Amino acid sequence: MWLAWAILRDKRLEKSFDEIAAGATEREVLQKLGRPKRVEKCGEFFGPLPREELTNCSKEYLYASSFAPLVPEYFVFRFDVNNRVSSKSPYSSP
Repeated sequence: MWLAWAILRDKRLEKSFDEIAAGATEREVLQKLGRPKRVEKCGEFFGPLPREELTNCSKEYLYASSFAPLVPEYFVFRFDVNNRVSSKSPYSSP
């Protein structure tokens, strides 16, 4: 049962990541994906960001695959000072 749930959750996570565009509100992200695994300052998850991205970034949400770290797939949403998605990045290891 857990395996089926985890597979469905990961498919939903990937689909929702593709659907959420820059400018989406924090509330829209939470409605589609639920609570993130972690909330951090910008650039905390996967290293420093370029200066131009840091100036307008207030926080990052990290969503991890149900199978992480065995399947290292992560999705990061960055929010600006108005709590709107300013950028997003998928991270995975080959």
